[in-house]
Amino acid sequence: MGRREDKREATRQEILNAAAELFRTKGYDSTSVDDIVVAANLAKGTFYYHFQKKEDLVLALQESQLKEGATIARNALANGESPRTVLFDYLAKVATWTEDNSELSRALFRHKFEKMKNHNQCPDGEDHGPPPSIKTYFIDLMIEIIEAAQKAGELRSDMKAAEIVQVVVPVVMSARMSWLMGGHGSEAGDESETLSAIMERAMRVLLDGLVPRS
Repeated sequence: MGRREDKREATRQEILNAAAELFRTKGYDSTSVDDIVVAANLAKGTFYYHFQKKEDLVLALQESQLKEGATIARNALANGESPRTVLFDYLAKVATWTEDNSELSRALFRHKFEKMKNHNQCPDGEDHGPPPSIKTYFIDLMIEIIEAAQKAGELRSDMKAAEIVQVVVPVVMSARMSWLMGGHGSEAGDESETLSAIMERAMRVLLDGLVPRS
């Protein structure tokens, strides 16, 4: 990467860092593009050079979080850690990020619902699936971990890893959505059960049914 590209990426990251902090402290809906450029000490035109709208920041922040978690998980697999442990550690990181960024996570769900609602209004040929980052850093990663767990004898191998992931992902998404829609999160200040604990319990119940039987 050249010097110009380095500077461009650094500026983009400054915008994301400023946005993430404002979303946490002020709330997503209450934060404007003007607030973000002031916090990042940048011109408004610079923001629109990198992002078309505030909603794009939501997806970019999610991608950054998923990419970091995927890198850690893949390194752990390469170092010979138990794939089942890697899976739980990865999902724990996803849950913790959701807990720490609950307002932003709710905005992500709203974005997904809006996309689904407007599905029939989109031009023919437009991709209606999840963003590429979700496939690369979440779906494909989950398949890699499940395949590794099958090879290690930690999970049954009479099902394709992709089929198992089709069962696992809805459990993860349902736990996140239920927790978020229940009004929990860092800004709620309540003492309710953490998403991390809820997700771990649900996954243990699910994976226990996938353990090879002697």
